Amino acid sequence: MNYLFDLYGTLIDIRTDEKSGAFWKKISAMCNGKPVKERYAVLCAAQALPEGGEIDLLTVMQKITEEFGCAYSAAEFAEKFREASIKKLRLFDGTNELLATIRRTGGKLYLLSNAQACFTYGELEKLDLADKFDGIMLSSEIGFKKPSKKFFDIAFEKFGLSPKECVYIGNDLRDDVEGARRAGMRSIYIPTAQSGRYPEKIEPDVRVKNHKELIKLLSAR
Repeated sequence: MNYLFDLYGTLIDIRTDEKSGAFWKKISAMCNGKPVKERYAVLCAAQALPEGGEIDLLTVMQKITEEFGCAYSAAEFAEKFREASIKKLRLFDGTNELLATIRRTGGKLYLLSNAQACFTYGELEKLDLADKFDGIMLSSEIGFKKPSKKFFDIAFEKFGLSPKECVYIGNDLRDDVEGARRAGMRSIYIPTAQSGRYPEKIEPDVRVKNHKELIKLLSAR
């Protein structure tokens, strides 16, 4: 069986702040004291995206560094931008045990997440997750994001997977559970503090309370 995971809010417990004045003061200081916030918002909004499309923030970072004369490459600026925004970044209790349990039972692991490559690969390395998966695909790399069926179809083709042989595990009912259903997969839902709240009723195939309950469930198979 192939187990496909969401990342932020499912395996990684994260909290960021990209709204406060203190954050944007730090960003401006990296760009010769110039006001970056408004231009950043304009550049993000200006990218024409298809339905279900995803922005690649590295292109925005490239324009920011060029226009404001920052003394960093786009990749370096993206890293510092992210570091300035992070208030909390850690693995959920049970993350490593969960992944190890799946490995012991013969399952394969894939990371398919709505995420920015310019932020995420460094954080995977930092949290020692980079080498835990048989394949990784992030939305910014392909230009589509969950719950778009296109996102999952690209992953199936990229990794040679059949949706009937996959289970998607995530903490968001719309992006993860409904997205998996549209793509023909079963889903497992883990509610966390980062889970979205939706008015419509969306039911996963399996609902667990936390990572430890999921570990127990998978260990019994």
